[in-house]
Amino acid sequence: MVRTRKTKKRTPATAVEATAPTANLSDAETLDLRNRAEELRDLIRYHNRLYYAKDEPEISDPDWDELFQELRSIEKRYPQFQTTDSPTQQVGAPETTFDVVQHREPMLSLGNVFDGEGLREWHRRASELANVDDFAMVTEPKIDGLAIALVYENGKLIRAATRGDGRHGENVTPNILTIQTLPHQLKRKPPTLFEVRGEVYMPGSGFEAMNRAIEEENLQLLAEGRPTKRLFANPRNAAAGAVRQKDPAITRSRPLAIGIYQLGWSDGPSPATHWETLDWLADFGLPTAPLATLQKSIDPCVATCEVWVGKRDGLDFDIDGVVVKINDFAIQRQLGVVGRDPRWATAYKFPPQEATTKLLEIAINVGRTGALNPFAKLEPVRVGGVMVRQATLHNEDDINRKDIREGDTVVVRRAGEVIPQVVGPVLDRRTKESKPFEMLERCPVSNDIAVRPEGEARYFCPNPVCPAVVRRTMDLFVSRGAADIEGLGEKLIWELFENGLIEDAGDIYALPDKRNDLLALERMGEKRVDNLIAAIEASKTRTFAAILFGLGIRHVGFEVAGMLARHFGAMATLQTASVEEIAEIEGVGPVIGESVVAWFAHERNQQIVTKLGKAGLRLTEEGGAAREGPLAGEQYVVTGRLESMSRNEVESALKRLGAKVGSGVTKKTTALIAGEEAGSKLAKAEKSGTPIWDEKQLLALLARYE
Repeated sequence: MVRTRKTKKRTPATAVEATAPTANLSDAETLDLRNRAEELRDLIRYHNRLYYAKDEPEISDPDWDELFQELRSIEKRYPQFQTTDSPTQQVGAPETTFDVVQHREPMLSLGNVFDGEGLREWHRRASELANVDDFAMVTEPKIDGLAIALVYENGKLIRAATRGDGRHGENVTPNILTIQTLPHQLKRKPPTLFEVRGEVYMPGSGFEAMNRAIEEENLQLLAEGRPTKRLFANPRNAAAGAVRQKDPAITRSRPLAIGIYQLGWSDGPSPATHWETLDWLADFGLPTAPLATLQKSIDPCVATCEVWVGKRDGLDFDIDGVVVKINDFAIQRQLGVVGRDPRWATAYKFPPQEATTKLLEIAINVGRTGALNPFAKLEPVRVGGVMVRQATLHNEDDINRKDIREGDTVVVRRAGEVIPQVVGPVLDRRTKESKPFEMLERCPVSNDIAVRPEGEARYFCPNPVCPAVVRRTMDLFVSRGAADIEGLGEKLIWELFENGLIEDAGDIYALPDKRNDLLALERMGEKRVDNLIAAIEASKTRTFAAILFGLGIRHVGFEVAGMLARHFGAMATLQTASVEEIAEIEGVGPVIGESVVAWFAHERNQQIVTKLGKAGLRLTEEGGAAREGPLAGEQYVVTGRLESMSRNEVESALKRLGAKVGSGVTKKTTALIAGEEAGSKLAKAEKSGTPIWDEKQLLALLARYE
């Protein structure tokens, strides 16, 4: 699972747990802990939305686990910092466009253990609470897919819903009915009404075949000058995306499978143990979770989990651990649930996957900020089912600390689906030919003398017009979070540079006048050029914050760009701001202030901004701090699909009139503007009594003032 959003490394949770009670902390330390807890809650909510609602995770599972365990540790040690809406008390974060379904019984998450010692500790706690010495457990490979609840009435499948937030999910019944291995009508005579829970996944063989078909189709699309299709990143995302398709025919074309792992509830008689229940469900014709085993005590249970660590690559589906459940339902009921996790089950999470290979060369890559990033060129080796040829080495200090040398045999780790890293050398296999690393004195692209700022771990190219810096910044500028120019990818950007058609982001907007030059480029047919020009024109409607983010100013990510845009209101105002004026914004500070001022101090960067302004891009914040309007003080929320305007156009129009546009319905919401296929926000507005407007009421409001 790919999650690549950078998060600042923090003290591990174990270190936090050693902290004294807040009575022994200074006011500053107490404030830091409280702020860290809130920061962790915001980060986890953000990543939950990407993972559960959008199927576009940005960090790996181990990185998410680290954030979650740190938050749980703080809240456990200092209960006064816990909030009722904390992610430790909830599951997921749905933002649905499907009908909302309320689960009769909550779909819980699972706590994690990471080794045999952790599993034994979970077993010890459960045994003490249940007042038993031992108990039987069922182990099931933890399939990496999408959790689904299925309701059968008189043996017929009547509803399928995603987990959502554990209490409310998405109704995806038409799509789930397309899964060929799932029976619509059960065999024998099941209870009149009952629910089962399972995992929808995509087998590895089907995933690879699907991506191969897309690659073949892309060759034809390229030949015709048409936009190509994106490959799927991994089977989990592919499965989750298929389940959320608007058209069930698309879902049917995807090679999905399902494994039923649990009885949710039943209005009729059911077995007394989980193991018997799996057999009972299989007798109805349901495809129960594969490779489950019954363990009579903790010792064989630990051994089974440890065996699975080495067997995972032999499966045709991805697993990221083993689920361990107490078999006896009576003990399960006795133990109950704490927060979001059942006490009677846990997930034994696998460690990152590793392999050894030879490090052929330590090379340098120049990033968009000018950072000189060392990376390892490796003899190809398979890690976690993927052939790895390169791996990250972080920085010079890390290389020297680990004593990693060219020619070494090294350990390579691949955690989840993230970029592989070199863990360290295998010293007993080091030869005389191994060569210690020496950082380059000059940028390998511009040949400028590299500098290492005080307090930094990396060297940087100081040349703001270094070709590598400029071109990689261009990759950011055209990305989805910035100008969002579809069809202008990395290869085409470099080709435009090589042919002298662009030198910076501002030159992109002169390309529509160079149509013949574009047609002369390799693989650029009439249709592809027309699509590119249309995408360039469409990017002129992007917000000031998105364009500011796309400029690639060091330390200015998407969130900081939004803060700067709202505070200063216009690019012209930001350009003349001092370090102190920028640093006084809450959450920004002097480091970002110095970076922003330094960026605008370069004449070349000023020229880029001038080009963007002349091209007609939005360099002012609509409805920002510098603006007032007839709707000042009002706050609207937009949901669903509108016929006459896109959601972005509606939000921009409201902001121009001084209103705020929120992401969710609250007590401060003036009205919810609901189009077709409105989901959970509409239900919340109805429940809270918030005024609900249709498209006609919205247009009448805008016509009154515009």
